[in-house]
This record gives sequence, structure tokens and C-alpha cells, in this order.
Amino acid sequence: MSWLETIIADTASAETLTGDFPWAQAMIGCPHDPVYHAEGDPWVHTCMVSDQLRSGDGFDALTDDRREILRLSAWFHDIAKPMTTVIEWDEQQERDRVRQPGHAPLGAKIAWQALIDAGYDVIKARDVHAMVFWHQRPTHLMDQKNTLQRVIEFGHEAHYICWDDMLRLCKADQDGRICKLRDGADDNLELLRMFMEEQSSNAGVDLTTTPWPFPSDVARRKFLVGPSDTSPFFEPPTPSGSRMLLMSGLPGAGKDTAIAAHFPDLPVVALDDIRQALDVDSQSNQGRVIQAGFEAARVHLRAGRNFVWNTTGLTRQLRQKIIRLARDYDARVDAVSIDVPASLAIARNRGRPDPLPDAAITKLADKREPIVPSEVHGLWSVNASLELTQIFGGESAEPDVKPAWHG
Repeated sequence: MSWLETIIADTASAETLTGDFPWAQAMIGCPHDPVYHAEGDPWVHTCMVSDQLRSGDGFDALTDDRREILRLSAWFHDIAKPMTTVIEWDEQQERDRVRQPGHAPLGAKIAWQALIDAGYDVIKARDVHAMVFWHQRPTHLMDQKNTLQRVIEFGHEAHYICWDDMLRLCKADQDGRICKLRDGADDNLELLRMFMEEQSSNAGVDLTTTPWPFPSDVARRKFLVGPSDTSPFFEPPTPSGSRMLLMSGLPGAGKDTAIAAHFPDLPVVALDDIRQALDVDSQSNQGRVIQAGFEAARVHLRAGRNFVWNTTGLTRQLRQKIIRLARDYDARVDAVSIDVPASLAIARNRGRPDPLPDAAITKLADKREPIVPSEVHGLWSVNASLELTQIFGGESAEPDVKPAWHG
């Protein structure tokens, strides 16, 4: 069996995964802080976390999906530690400290890419990404000013899972190590649970198991991107502008085909077409192409016309530049992500009239980040068969279901 099948089948262990899990060898022997991780290297710790998780109270009573996502999250949660390890002198403790800053978000991105490339369920892959991305945060959330905002944010990134699962993973992460300085982490997790229970009375739902019930997609996104003192009860007006549909996917993944199949009547701002019109090579500086794309989008936004922005849009940083433009015109922003394995995108790209080098797509594949609820109002995923799956957001992506999309 593959490493993924082994974890799904719940037969994963140090013995069954050491040779098959692609990140195990790098974790074996990787430095770990001897005070906070006296049990050994990150692989030893990961195996201990997995054992603690599966033996935890109530784990067997969870649904199959939740147990599966939790198991995957445990094995993935520290995979990026070898890539982020730094050793530096700590003046306060008067010793060399081993740290792995940023290993959680990097590990989450790697996990997302690996699961999509393995053909895993896209919604479950998003849950694993959220769990790995957030797993260090809960022990510090009560010390922050935006605690409620962050509690709500994770709740809306989760699908099959919930905060109860995140706290379960965090407890296993704490118990799956030998630590001389626990720094009150266990108490902080319990205080966070109590905080959520208190806030649940305001929300009208149990926030440890259920997302905050925003009245609309607009209210949800407004709160998540707002300052820390934004009220989750505020209901902003519906955007007065047009609706922009942002595509996201590797070259060759099927963006053009998906647009033709699902949004044939919408005008399209396509950087590939602009690149060809300007006679700019795909491997050259893309400044002129991007500026022309922004101006073409402004034409639609000024006219209040619904349209598709067809670009790779693989990273949050790149997507934000486009999304900010739409926000300037008070437009609603939805997204469609083409979530297919990189190998399929490479194979399809080879059949295009002007294919990119395989290495170029592989490099782009290493940058993929899932679109999260704080970015857009609604999100749909497209698989290899061009089927649309709604991930979040209350309005339909289908033109025949939502005629307003035709502008």
C-alpha cells in the first residue's frame, strides 16, 4: 500500500511508514530542542503524537472522516521542521536553541499539494491543510487581541472537522513529547476551550463543533478581513458592483475547458490571450501582460459587468492583488480552483500548441496554496472530470442556476 492508503486504513506506524512516508527520512536525525523535545527527533515526536491521538478519550467515537483527517494531520504536522531548522543562542536560557519557525504554514502547503497530487478528496485535503497550518496557534490564542476572530476563522476553514478536533490534535502534540518546560500549554488549551464555550452563548451555536452563523457570505468575509475589533454581528450591505470569478490552477489543469463548460457566456480576462496579443514569451518578464490584464478587468468593473479572470492564481499573495482591485469597485469575488494532480496538468500541457517546459509547471506546483474563506465570498473546486463542487459560499457557481452571472 502507498503511505496514503496506509494512513487511511489506520495501519500506519513507525514501522510501516518510515520507509514509505516521503518526509520521514528528513525528519529522522533532524535537530530538535532538547528542552522542549527531549524525546528525540521530529520523526520520534510524530510517531508519539500519532499514538497519543489514537489513544485519546473519545477518538474512537468520532466519525470515520474526522478520525481519518486527524490521523493524516498528525503524520503531516511537523514535516517541514527539517526545512526550517535554525540553531541560535538564547540569551535568556544561556544555551543554543533549536527552532523551526514557519514550519506549520510550510508543512500545511506541502501536505495540501501532496494530497491533491495523490488524488485525495479535495475537501478532506483542505481540512488537513487547516489542521497543520493552525496546530501551533491554539496554545497562544488567549494572549492575543483577536482571539474571537481567529476562533471564527478556523471554524470557517474546517469542513468535516471542527475546533474540538483541533484541540484534540494540540493535546496529542503536547502529550507526544518529553518536555522540561511545558510553559502552561495545557492550561492555555483548556482556557481556549472555556472561551469558546462562553462565546457560544452569543453565537447561538457550539463553537467547538459548529462555525459562527454569519447571515451572509459578505458578512463572513468582511469580519475575517476586518480589524480585530470588528463585530461578528455586523451585517454589511451586499456589494453594489459586479461579480468577478477568479480562476486558480496550474497551466494545463483545465481552466479554459472549465470556463467553456460552465461559464460560456461570461467575458474572460485571460492572461494567456493578452500574452499572445502582446507577443510576450511565457518565460519572459510578465509586467506588461499583468498590467494589461488589470486594465481589461477595470473595463468590466467600471461597467458593472460580471466576468472571469483567468490566471494561475496559485498563491494567496498573487490572488490578493487581483482581489483588492475588485474590492476597489465593490465587486463580489468568487473563485473556482482546478484541483487536479500536477502530473495530470503536466500531461495535458504537453498536448497544447505552445507547451510550457515540464520543469516550469513542477516549479509552479510547489507554490500551490488553497483558497480560504477570508479571501473570497465563495469557492468551487473542479476535478479532472470538470465536475464542480461547492466548498463554501451560499451562491451557485452554475450560470443556469444563477442567471445574474451573465451580466
